[in-house]
Amino acid sequence: MSLGLSVKDLAKRLGVTAQAVYQWERGERTPSLPMFVAIAHCLRIPLESLMEQAKDINTRQAIKLAGANLITKNEK
Repeated sequence: MSLGLSVKDLAKRLGVTAQAVYQWERGERTPSLPMFVAIAHCLRIPLESLMEQAKDINTRQAIKLAGANLITKNEK
């Protein structure tokens, strides 16, 4: 599924600069956990699909737990 979002569109929706998005894409910086959640929401993808983008194991585990928490909240 293509959402037709440009980097500038995504940046605007996330409240960051396009430069920040480009830095994430190039692996120069890693978004915060709340930003990972926001990115997944904007792109309409499962949060867990962003885990491979996280550089360190702690961030990967946090994404996994956040995804499980979102699933639990949605089931209530």
